[in-house]
Amino acid sequence: MSDKTDQPQVNFNFDPIKVPVLYADTYLIGSNDNIVSFNFAQGIPGSNQQQVVSRVALTFAQAKEFVKNLNDHIERNEL
Repeated sequence: MSDKTDQPQVNFNFDPIKVPVLYADTYLIGSNDNIVSFNFAQGIPGSNQQQVVSRVALTFAQAKEFVKNLNDHIERNEL
């Protein structure tokens, strides 16, 4: 893997009104030969059903980097 200092700086801009935070009770992970997909869902009250509210697909390399960064973030913020 390349050194992070070799990568160009990326700035993320978003409008919090247009990009809401969605709570997920459940997630499903699927994959094929090319991608890993993450489906995030919310439970429907009074039902055993889940409503998918967001789907994200990543290449395997992106998914590995995501998992590494997520794990690092969780470890830094655990009490």
